[in-house]
Amino acid sequence: MLLHNTADWLRRIQLISAAPSVERLSPGEVAQHWMLMLSFVVLVITGFSLRFSEAGWVQWLFGWQGGFEARGIIHRVAAVVMTLGAVWHLGYLFTARGRRWLRDMTAAGKDVTDFSQNIAFFLGLRKGGAGFGRFSYMEKLEYWALVWGTVIMTVTGILLWFDNYFIERWGLPKVVLEVMLVIHYYEAWLAFLAILVWHIYGTMFKPGVYPMNPAWLSGKMPKAMYHEEHPQGPQLPTRTVRIRYEEPADIGEVTQPVTAASSQTGSVVPSKVPAGDGRGARQEPAQTH
Repeated sequence: MLLHNTADWLRRIQLISAAPSVERLSPGEVAQHWMLMLSFVVLVITGFSLRFSEAGWVQWLFGWQGGFEARGIIHRVAAVVMTLGAVWHLGYLFTARGRRWLRDMTAAGKDVTDFSQNIAFFLGLRKGGAGFGRFSYMEKLEYWALVWGTVIMTVTGILLWFDNYFIERWGLPKVVLEVMLVIHYYEAWLAFLAILVWHIYGTMFKPGVYPMNPAWLSGKMPKAMYHEEHPQGPQLPTRTVRIRYEEPADIGEVTQPVTAASSQTGSVVPSKVPAGDGRGARQEPAQTH
């Protein structure tokens, strides 16, 4: 059953990724996200393994000879990678695209209106939810929480990493380092739970987005999904992808005849894929944008 459902999930991701899409993230933004994502996962695993060193999963990962020493090294390397990613992003914010990103990510009065409209929708007092622009208030909250959390984890992490230096050279009381350890630990929990409860839902399990928003892989977001999630966002050019696709007889849908121009190329692309499914699209000639 696991293999069956995994195959179904992967196939639906493939179909959604092949739908007409818009460029949600640039290649550089995708690379920044990957750098943050990978370093964050490593930091969570190696950080909690120190706190819960007697747990079975920790013993399985680091219970071998020299494993816990390696854990510390891996944790610090991942911390450096995340810090470098933060520096990269800071430099990016000084570019033309980065300045637009920062402007669109800044809180505005519309966010209050969107929040109240969404609450009314949740309570059944409104037919539909808020119409978001480029970034929703949830994405803005998540972004600024990430910025604040990165600053806290970097400062407390440096103090804990070079504790002897700060005690001997700066005369820093040990009680301060103990407080830093507590802050570092609970901020790690906040970050982990924010990703697990907030970010994963918005990018994978939210109706209309499931099985996932593929922008983190390629920067491309299905056009139908973008218009549903960001109806008041900027108009972005559409991209199409040529892939092997089901025949109309296989999916039981009415399709448009393929024109002579497309029959010469021998390839067709989906013109529209319903959000959350990605199957049953009608076919039309591939276009170059």
